[in-house]
Amino acid sequence: MSSPLLSVIVPVYNTAPWLRRCLDSICAQSYRNLEILCVNDGSTDNSAEILAEYAARDERIRVFTQANAGLSAARNTALEHATGEWVTGVDSDDYLAPGVYERAVACVSPGVDMVFFGVQDVAEDGTPLPHNKYFDLPEAGEYAMTPGLAERLNVCFWSKLWRRSLLEEHRLRFPHGLVHEDYAMFYLAVPYVHRVATCPETGYYYVQRAGSIMHAGQRERETTLRYMKVLRFVHARYGETGISPVGAPWYPLAVSNVFVDRYYSEMPEMREGLQELFCGMLREQKLLPCLQRDFRFRRMVPVRGWRRWFVRRNMGQEILCFLGVPVRVRSYNDRECVASQWILGGIIRHRLQRLFTQLWR
Repeated sequence: MSSPLLSVIVPVYNTAPWLRRCLDSICAQSYRNLEILCVNDGSTDNSAEILAEYAARDERIRVFTQANAGLSAARNTALEHATGEWVTGVDSDDYLAPGVYERAVACVSPGVDMVFFGVQDVAEDGTPLPHNKYFDLPEAGEYAMTPGLAERLNVCFWSKLWRRSLLEEHRLRFPHGLVHEDYAMFYLAVPYVHRVATCPETGYYYVQRAGSIMHAGQRERETTLRYMKVLRFVHARYGETGISPVGAPWYPLAVSNVFVDRYYSEMPEMREGLQELFCGMLREQKLLPCLQRDFRFRRMVPVRGWRRWFVRRNMGQEILCFLGVPVRVRSYNDRECVASQWILGGIIRHRLQRLFTQLWR
């Protein structure tokens, strides 16, 4: 088996209590052909001293120091210095399972551009948390990248290997100043990805802690507005690179994923407000008339009178599932993930879609 160089990107900002566990899990990997790029993003705790200690101990570790500029900037700094054929990441408060890189590299083939591996949510002390279906993967194997497959994959930078030549050829970098930057990076990359490989066995431990970026000040409306900034960024980049926001499937998929996840699965009490927000964004981008041909986007258009009553009464997760629209639930309660189901044959389901679509004409 070939042993390509793997560049491991570790952005560090005030994570000293967890940093040693993170670095130990990387340095102890059975796959040895690594370069470990640690970016100290202006930490004010003793993270810098820990990085210096580990760099003196392991020659594969390279440390870069910069003024605090955020997670995107730290990752971009590392990408500029990476030399590996493959790139991956580890957030400095998370850690790896033993042997994950060896298993992931074993899935590499000439046509594969990404390799996904399994993720387990854990508490700060390492206690496993209830299963998060957002990180479910197809069974081990190689797959052509399609919109249907992209719907099933998580967008996190650190849960996969990325072919570096793909990132460099298309100058793909994380957007500065935006939260949920992984979402932008994934949808900027996915139009150029031909095939992916999956290694569903747990390889990454995602630590859920109160002070992390993903849990700090996450009010629902504010979070949705941040996602919409990311969608606007992706839309602008697609325009710059000649990817049609409507002709290609990727931008509608990105919008639908945010809308379905946040609007139908997580926040039923905010449906009307979010509907107005998403509808306004699509009108601003002059996409709504075109996208309304897609049944998923009919649900974004505010309706009045008996139509509103019908939507409120009937357009829950069950009917969406019945019509083949994918709905996912990310929370840790007893609700089950509702996946795209082919409950009836394709002809009957298609006729039902046409019937419901007539309601908006």
